[in-house]
Amino acid sequence: MNTLARNFFEKTALTLISAVLFVGFFQLNDWIFSSFKYSEGINWVFLPAGFRVILVLVLGLPGALGLMLGSWYIDLDLFMQDGASLAFLNGAVGGLTPWLVLKYLTHRQWLSPQLQSLNVLQLLNMTLIFAAASALTHQLVWLLLERPNLNIWVDIWPMFVGNALGALLMLYGFKFVLDRVGPQKSKQPH
Repeated sequence: MNTLARNFFEKTALTLISAVLFVGFFQLNDWIFSSFKYSEGINWVFLPAGFRVILVLVLGLPGALGLMLGSWYIDLDLFMQDGASLAFLNGAVGGLTPWLVLKYLTHRQWLSPQLQSLNVLQLLNMTLIFAAASALTHQLVWLLLERPNLNIWVDIWPMFVGNALGALLMLYGFKFVLDRVGPQKSKQPH
């Protein structure tokens, strides 16, 4: 198999695995935090927000495309109704927003592309920027497509909080695991 075909199959597999993992985390979040639901589509704690960032940090564009496919699967019932535009754009925003935020932060050199070199402050800043961008883009899509019972000035805050809390829990947990599993730093006697 030539390199181009192997690369295509690897990226496709990573995209599909990302989609399955995202759907699984979405269902897990719904099971664990169902009592923390603010409204349909908005949770006060949303662990998949952190999983979005992790997939994009680790896999890049295939992770973002997997998130988009996973979101489309989750919103499948909207596709069957009159909400196909909402479902399509919701998936695109859910998958591409973290990837675009990552690209922007890396381009501005506010974020290192190496996961192991991310410090606590960089993770916090990235999480808050992502949570704000995700909440804003989702709310704008919902406003644009006239989602019923939408109050953007009120609904954006619970979505931001849910994304931030979920992402912080996931990212700091992931960072904790990486620090324990990664190369051990040698301790020098003083």
